[in-house]
Amino acid sequence: MKVLFLCSANSARSIMAEAIMRHFAGSDVDVFSAGTQPSHVEPEALAALSVLNVNTEGLHSKAIKSLGDMQFDYVISLCDRARLECQTDFQGINFIAWDFSDPVSSMKTDSFLRTAKELSERIRMFLLVLRKRMQLPHLFNSPQDFFKIMADPLRLSMILMLARQDELCVCDFVEITGMSQPKVSRHLAQLREYGLLLDRRDHRWVHYRLNPALPDWMRQTIAVAAAHNPQLGNLSKNTTE
Repeated sequence: MKVLFLCSANSARSIMAEAIMRHFAGSDVDVFSAGTQPSHVEPEALAALSVLNVNTEGLHSKAIKSLGDMQFDYVISLCDRARLECQTDFQGINFIAWDFSDPVSSMKTDSFLRTAKELSERIRMFLLVLRKRMQLPHLFNSPQDFFKIMADPLRLSMILMLARQDELCVCDFVEITGMSQPKVSRHLAQLREYGLLLDRRDHRWVHYRLNPALPDWMRQTIAVAAAHNPQLGNLSKNTTE
């Protein structure tokens, strides 16, 4: 599998993402990064990676055209500029937009390390989804699948609940919706299989949360829907099967 990270200068965000994914994925994924207007690798980016014990050997800034005709399974943009300039060039490929603030322009002294940690968390969750299901879910690159699975009233309510809470267990969903545990668990499992949710087991209960590796447009859609429709977080017991 080949994954490409993009940002404008290929000096910090995409460079760190390349190194971090290579660190977590090992030989499972071939990882690359490039920029629309490459410059040089920021020393602070390399320092942040070193703090996280991520290998920085061989990292260098490069242009997208230097990759030639190489084909990728996933292309992930890390800034809005790269998304706007590059998305049409990768039609037919799983293109994911993650918009991370540029640590180069930040006034905070720990901006590079903070960005590296945030990238680590999202990349780790992204790889978890891929490894759980080698037949990759279409959700990462398919608005039609996203809106189809969200169209079910119960699943929509569950997603909007989780937009307001960091984590909920199956028992919480059962209590709020008034649905049976088997039905609630079945719908949660479907959301997990599509990559919308991540789960963890704690004794007899399973806890769920939104997958932080979702494309930003999906996360924003969920957040806006939750903010404008608070009533959907509390379905009645006569929700459709």
